[in-house]
Amino acid sequence: MLDYGVFENILSSWPKAEIPLEVSEDSLLERIRQILAEAGISNDVTKWKADIIPLIRHYLLRDSARKGKKSSLRVPSHSGWPNVEEWRRHGIWVWPISDNAFILKPEPWCPEWLDAGEEGVFADAFKDEKVRQEGYCEADPFITEATGYTTYFCPGQREAIRASFLMRHGHTLIVNLPTGSGKSLVGQAPALVHKQDGNLVLFVVPTVALAIDQERQMKEYFNKNKELDRLWPLAWHAGLSGEDRHEIRSRMRYGTQRILFTSPEAIMTSLLREVFDVARSGMLGYLVIDEAHLVTQWGDEFRPEFQGLAAIRNAMLRQSGEYAFRTLLLSATFTAETIETLASLFGPRDKVDLVSAVHLRPEPQYWFSRANHSDDKQSKVLEALRHAPRPFILYVTRPKEAEHWHSLLKSRVGLNRIECFHGKTDYSSRYRIIQAWTENKLDGIVATSAFGLGIDKQDVRTIIHATIPETVDRFYQEVGRGGRDGKTSVSLLIFEDADWRFTKSARPRIISSELGFRRWSAMYASRKKTDAEGLIEISLDAVPSHRKESNEEDRRWNMRTLLLMVRAGMIELDKEPYKQIPDMQGEIDYVPSSLTTMADFGIRILNNGHKIPEEWDRLTALSRDGTSEFAKKNIKLLLALINRRQEVSEILAKLYRIKTPRWEVDVTRSCGGCCFDREQTSFTKGYHVPIAAPIMQVVEADFSKWRDCVPWLDPVLALVFYEEELGPSIQLRKILRLLRWLVSKCGVRELSADRHKDLCQSNEFTKLYHISQDGFLLHRNLNQLEEEPYSPLARVTILSGETAGEDYLKVAALQRNYHIIIIPKDTPDPRNTCRCLIEINSNHISLDHFLEVISK
Repeated sequence: MLDYGVFENILSSWPKAEIPLEVSEDSLLERIRQILAEAGISNDVTKWKADIIPLIRHYLLRDSARKGKKSSLRVPSHSGWPNVEEWRRHGIWVWPISDNAFILKPEPWCPEWLDAGEEGVFADAFKDEKVRQEGYCEADPFITEATGYTTYFCPGQREAIRASFLMRHGHTLIVNLPTGSGKSLVGQAPALVHKQDGNLVLFVVPTVALAIDQERQMKEYFNKNKELDRLWPLAWHAGLSGEDRHEIRSRMRYGTQRILFTSPEAIMTSLLREVFDVARSGMLGYLVIDEAHLVTQWGDEFRPEFQGLAAIRNAMLRQSGEYAFRTLLLSATFTAETIETLASLFGPRDKVDLVSAVHLRPEPQYWFSRANHSDDKQSKVLEALRHAPRPFILYVTRPKEAEHWHSLLKSRVGLNRIECFHGKTDYSSRYRIIQAWTENKLDGIVATSAFGLGIDKQDVRTIIHATIPETVDRFYQEVGRGGRDGKTSVSLLIFEDADWRFTKSARPRIISSELGFRRWSAMYASRKKTDAEGLIEISLDAVPSHRKESNEEDRRWNMRTLLLMVRAGMIELDKEPYKQIPDMQGEIDYVPSSLTTMADFGIRILNNGHKIPEEWDRLTALSRDGTSEFAKKNIKLLLALINRRQEVSEILAKLYRIKTPRWEVDVTRSCGGCCFDREQTSFTKGYHVPIAAPIMQVVEADFSKWRDCVPWLDPVLALVFYEEELGPSIQLRKILRLLRWLVSKCGVRELSADRHKDLCQSNEFTKLYHISQDGFLLHRNLNQLEEEPYSPLARVTILSGETAGEDYLKVAALQRNYHIIIIPKDTPDPRNTCRCLIEINSNHISLDHFLEVISK
């Protein structure tokens, strides 16, 4: 394997050196190893000079940071290796020591156009040090068995995963967690925990890239658990063979698919029939929508299929009956407007819950530079890329821009280990690029926002924007692709005034009241009755009377009009399966386009004012004005950002802070450093890891068995006394017997005991979730009682030892719907130690008596 010593020996003996074949665990050294292996075939580095120089500079600066002094490196000066000028243009000083070798030393990069200071730009990104605070907390046993993780990434992830199992059937859970907090596992966990047939998790992702990456992660979990003889396809996309498509369809119908990653377009077309069949048969456990903020997208990236998901979901819920599935909406960048829209689309609102624990990213360091003109911008971007740590993503807005920059970097700069990725990139190229990216075969990507969404590439060090993004939201999302491993990353935005033309033109196009009402009137005039009560069918092809025929843009505007009415509380979307999709036979996959399947939409009227222009205007005005105000706010924040008027975390906190009548989400501020921070000598990157509140609407415990057996004992707060002197093994067996009954018969979902006692160390205790009604049981740490919030769960607390009396006061103060405390018989009353608790509490029973009763 290539390590530091081997690496330096190879350079000193080049080209006779033997390059290791084994992949290095160090991604930086692995990149260098790949180049040396390629160059070693011809004993000539000429082709790879532009790629290897920044990597060697990266290596030298990282090694300098680790040693606390400037490192040096001996390299060849022959066989196509860079000359003195080429090294120096990349910020490396060179000393010739022989005819065949140089000594290199790195220098900080301190351009005049960036106010860098003595350490230079990117200095912290080369240090390879973690800046993200660890929020690890002990994992529940059911998650440990399913994933192998002994800890949750943070308290927010813990509460989100718990909520996904506790939430009621037919309800929606919005999960608002920062990037890098394990958000995807919230949607994946049900498929890992529920191993029995008939529990499909339908996982909707916005891009093919993300579907492929999520499939890769899920297969790793399945392989780790060694629970499957063969891994079948877990992602549905255009690159699937006919055989794979047939297998997925079959597994969906027979309930053995477990999880499927796919796009909203596929659900509206090729998978529509299967999705409805699965929901109708009660075999759909969860509908998960990743990056759910995109559902409310208004601008040029508006995708009607995302909005159509709400209609599909409502129709599937209606047909699923008592087997109603749960809906999860995941994102790291929810705004107040987005939350409100999603609650309207995926409601009703009283069935929508939120788990949120948001802190801003501490990894990115922010740098901004205004260029005088396009040539100046190009010069600055190229200079930055010569000095930037790898890997990098260069973001632009349009596909043509991406192709231009990619061509420039290839032809003029000579970078070979880069690729171009945008919305028009074909499937095979996407798959190849993603694979190469994850295997460290690429050092850079030139891309639009189509690349990077949710892709779990941990060590991206540099994000450069060569244009002004449309919104602060998009900027922050793209910056978030760097530093996912918790280490410092760099965000550099280089712009010119001409960039504003496209940014301002990309603002959401909001339909006017007059035109919106005319479009709605045309759609309402096209209505047809359906067999479902209260459901009418309208046509997205309908256009106002002054138009003769519709086109795709009309359908988009009609969809926007319907979405506006949903947000105004006037209608609810619904969607029956497209009646003319034929049964799929063999490997031929015929389906209509997504816009065709959406042409006939189902809706339910919620407010009869929809037919009166003045009332229509009044009802939609608030929503329309809200969207318009949010767009203005985004532009205002974007101006403040690039003109460096406010600290970056202050701007981002304003964007993501949520204060609505129902939900209030604070944002923990954090920043890796911006111009305001760098001016402060006392700047600190510290922040607190936020705690998430649990959801209140949970599957209720059924204590009918309790009332049948012990009707005189109130389970709201009941004490069960046991004899400590009987010996640990006897009492352990008795307590476990009672716990088995409470978990399996009464629906207890929460356990808490001293982690150091024999009970918690026993395998049977940790495996109690196997006998719970849905394979789920959460364990709380008895040593963290002060941190426990109110929760509407049925709980059992087991106390023991000399501190039982003191712990009792804290435990009894917890607010639970049902709470059974198992406690030693001789526990003294903490308020009066001259007497025992059993003497003053009438709502109690002995453990032996309880076991005798439930045995009958």
